[in-house]
Amino acid sequence: MPARLERLRRIVTVEPAMFFYMASTFIMLPAYQQLVIVKVCQELYEDPTACGDSEHGKDAKDMETRSSYILLLYTAVLYSVSVLPALLLGSWSDGAGRRAVMVLPFLLSILSGGVLLALVLVPSLSVYWCLLAAGVTGLSGGHVSVFLSSFSYLADATSDPGAGRTMRMAVAEAMIFVGGTVGFLLGGLLEQEVGLSSAFIAYVTCHVLAIFYILLWLRDPIPVSSTLGVLASDGSVQEGSEERKWGMFALKHAGRSFRVVFRRRSGQERLKLHLLILCTFINNTVAIGEQSILLLYLMYEPREFTTAMFGLFNSARMLLLGFGLLGLFPLLMRCFKEMTLAKLSTAFRAASYVLLAFSTNTWMVFLVAVLAAPAGITQAVIRSFSSAIVGPDEQGAMFSFSASVEATCYIFGAVLFNGLYPQTLPTFPGMPFIIMAGFCVIVLILMQ
Repeated sequence: MPARLERLRRIVTVEPAMFFYMASTFIMLPAYQQLVIVKVCQELYEDPTACGDSEHGKDAKDMETRSSYILLLYTAVLYSVSVLPALLLGSWSDGAGRRAVMVLPFLLSILSGGVLLALVLVPSLSVYWCLLAAGVTGLSGGHVSVFLSSFSYLADATSDPGAGRTMRMAVAEAMIFVGGTVGFLLGGLLEQEVGLSSAFIAYVTCHVLAIFYILLWLRDPIPVSSTLGVLASDGSVQEGSEERKWGMFALKHAGRSFRVVFRRRSGQERLKLHLLILCTFINNTVAIGEQSILLLYLMYEPREFTTAMFGLFNSARMLLLGFGLLGLFPLLMRCFKEMTLAKLSTAFRAASYVLLAFSTNTWMVFLVAVLAAPAGITQAVIRSFSSAIVGPDEQGAMFSFSASVEATCYIFGAVLFNGLYPQTLPTFPGMPFIIMAGFCVIVLILMQ
């Protein structure tokens, strides 16, 4: 029995933790966007019941514009705060273990969920209190810390840097979409049938379950070899004030992350790594831009999606993306090389954004989900190729640098698309999605 348990531990590793985090994220994503819209509406109208009154449709653009800018502030705070933790934690995890880094975002997300729940339960609280929730989540690095610790864990646990590692990365990447399916379905149902407070309670519950899973089930694949302290050359912890220790800690691990990414490597390996990280930057710029404006875009005429319909669409899209990684990708790998599949995936993603930009009814929007089904393959291949370039003791540092780049590009994506959407609203609301398709074409060129 213990032997079977150990074999199961080697097979089932970070996937449930990623599932819980992504399910909670996609429960919270439409919920906090809807919370901002409701709060803004209540501040615009003296009578809170007017928010659902069709007679106030003439003010819809004002509400959309103000909501969009507050969502922009939320995203900017979240990812600007998360840049430094993301840069440090991966390098630290190379010695201190992956679990310590993995559990931190779940702990702080519980506090963030409490702030959002208070916003729902206390109507007098200003909408700007949501920025505190963003800051608390950002202190742990947010989902980028979950990703860097999870993919570093998988790189440690897989000795084969080829197709075997790519498939493990693909399964973990699929948890984003499987979690998204569950999260959007559950979130939309809870918001419509019970209320926003139930969505934030479910968000907190997911994080509590994940913490128990990490602490009780996961084991670090590589033995822990250091602590939070700043080590001297003889291995002892250096003396000095706490501020000095933390300053040296930050410099040490931030510097190591940069050294790993920019050190000379054989052939063109360093250039390949830089191009892969640039592709990650662009992919995540597009992803955060889409997340930032999609609800506003689909709720606007002529589509006029409800929260439940938005949840159904996202669940269908996530389910198809998960199928693309878990079902379609293994079959296609028998016929095509991994990078060829990554290029095809990017092309399908670009085409889906063009269709979304011109969608005027429900069936066209849902067709976007079908067209984008293979789109998740690209990032799984990029992560696998990146981890194969660096050494076993550099995985955390490399993923840490990549994660900090992701956090930075999330700010860029939010500023670009949240700022662009209100400007294009009177003429062509779908223009941001055309720009997203253009970014996908750039990724396709970089992968040649």
